[in-house]
Amino acid sequence: MFICVLVVVSIAQATDSTSRLNNQVNGNDSENSYNAESDSLDNPWSNNLIINADPRIDTLIKISGEESTRKGGIDGYRVQIYQGNKETAYQYKARFISRYENIKVNVLFQSPDFKVRVGNFRTRSEALKIKQLIQNDFPATFVVEDIVVPDLGAVLPEANE
Repeated sequence: MFICVLVVVSIAQATDSTSRLNNQVNGNDSENSYNAESDSLDNPWSNNLIINADPRIDTLIKISGEESTRKGGIDGYRVQIYQGNKETAYQYKARFISRYENIKVNVLFQSPDFKVRVGNFRTRSEALKIKQLIQNDFPATFVVEDIVVPDLGAVLPEANE
């Protein structure tokens, strides 16, 4: 990385030296003079950025959105805190909500058991952080892959307004 920075600085200095030399040769000694034509050519960021993308990318984005809608969410992770009978599952849910009210809780039935899973996480590392947080209150927790619906309010703050 240091080498890249050094190369960029060297190129910038060489460009600056070349432009000063050109100014002196053309009889323009003033360093403060402004030339709009040379500015637009020397500074590519002063123009609009045009992105030429393969149209198949739009097709892939559309397919991905349709698949997420069909599945009811995206591939992600949750932390499972209980697996067993219905009554105890709802007791675990109530106990979890009383301690961690800002984390979503799901109770699902997968024959023959009810499962209590918490959170909607896109990455395993996010789920592991919550697992560590709740492990003292719910010691038999583990991370599972699941279809999740992430909270977009955390990503898009204007959605809350």
